Amino acid sequence: MKRSAAADSIFFTIAWTLAILLVVFRLIFISSTMVIDDEAYYYQFAAHLSTGYIDHGPMVAILIRIFTELFGANGFGIRFGSVFLQLLLSLIVVRFGNRELGHPTGDILGLTVLINLLFHTNSSIMTPDVPLTFFAIITIILYHQAYFKDPKYFLPAGVFMGLALLSKISAIFPFVGIALLPWVVKEKRALLKDSRYAISFLLALIVYSPFIFWNLRHDLAFFRFQGAHIAQVGSLGSFFALWLALAFLIGPILFYYTIVLPFRTIFSKPADMSPKKDRFRMIYFSLTTLVPLIYFVAQSIFTRMEVNWPAPVFFGGIFLFAFMLRTNHKKRARLLSAQSLWSLTFILIISVQTIVPIIPLKGKSDPTRRYFLYQCFPGDLQTFLNEYPLSSKLRIVSNNYQIPSMVNLYAPQPVKATCLSIGYHETFYSFLYPDEELVGDNFLFLWKGTEFPEKLRSYFSDIEFIKSFTSMRRDKPVRSYSLWLVKNYTGK
Repeated sequence: MKRSAAADSIFFTIAWTLAILLVVFRLIFISSTMVIDDEAYYYQFAAHLSTGYIDHGPMVAILIRIFTELFGANGFGIRFGSVFLQLLLSLIVVRFGNRELGHPTGDILGLTVLINLLFHTNSSIMTPDVPLTFFAIITIILYHQAYFKDPKYFLPAGVFMGLALLSKISAIFPFVGIALLPWVVKEKRALLKDSRYAISFLLALIVYSPFIFWNLRHDLAFFRFQGAHIAQVGSLGSFFALWLALAFLIGPILFYYTIVLPFRTIFSKPADMSPKKDRFRMIYFSLTTLVPLIYFVAQSIFTRMEVNWPAPVFFGGIFLFAFMLRTNHKKRARLLSAQSLWSLTFILIISVQTIVPIIPLKGKSDPTRRYFLYQCFPGDLQTFLNEYPLSSKLRIVSNNYQIPSMVNLYAPQPVKATCLSIGYHETFYSFLYPDEELVGDNFLFLWKGTEFPEKLRSYFSDIEFIKSFTSMRRDKPVRSYSLWLVKNYTGK
């Protein structure tokens, strides 16, 4: 037993040292790389704070606004919230796990949050998944405390549930699982009579209500957009691609525990796990995992999903993983080492690939390419616009949300850039600069490639090529852009 304890101590010392080094690396990374286009888009949210947006709730915008006010509108300021919230979350789960679930559950949870590849991605860029992960996991912790320690925790749990929903609507799925516990476990059914149980969900609704009111004022824009978004038809190939990608990101071991263990827990005999309180806890964490798992598996059969969408499946999964490994020293050392090594290996490969593309990947198959697609914006494009006489008078436009967002961040002009959305879905810009206000104007049109898009020619009376620009990565072209003078926009 002493040998196992000593081995445990050595393992956790090494693991926590690596985790701290990873935090330092992330701070260096967010300071030295360009933000990606989605982050620049969310920065535009932060520059125009609102209670709602067509794409998401306001939490990502609030986070970016706080830290850009502190550190400036740069990669570090925009992304610092992701590193900060991940580090804070790791400290919270360590304290909760070791105190409430037994040592070293908290250490396993903290290391999983800091080292796992999926969480690493969330802590290196700023997206709505950052506040979603933070507030959703804290909500799971607070409801656990309400169910197993003191019902007074129902009230703060409801507030955090609302904050998670304001981050991303997919938080609803683990929360359905949370709500089901007293309905599934008869020993907890008395809590249904505790008014604080119902009030907690009312509090969540109150916190979420500003976003609901925003939608009522804007013809349910978010819900219409998301409805169209999830209606993209998938295939068997996209289904397997999604879940294989998730197994890669989360790691095969944690993925297995998240997918298989909830079913084993729910359908096992009561005597299979003791004491009884441990079984109820496992059922609780299993429900927070099973509900989103069933939804996302079923939905992904028919819909083409992005790999980050099913992330809520794993919020409860990390608790199952940590809870199961807390009592078996040999199994814990073996599985946790393998899980950590998997993530660290691919974090290292991706990090090196970002600096030096050692793996000959092409196009979208190389995720690190996104950091270089707009390299010409703060350089050649900005220099040219500073000298071009019409740039101070004409608005730069494009036909997607990415290009104007990167222009506004890296090559800002007196008149802000926008997205026209011709044959393209509505974006945040559709509300900021309505189409009817742009009719009849002349613009500088910036687009990918060297050709003007044919489908847009009929929307202007005159089109004149001005100049092209090329983003480079280690002296190799990554993407070209062309700038055009377009006159008399007719409107959509």
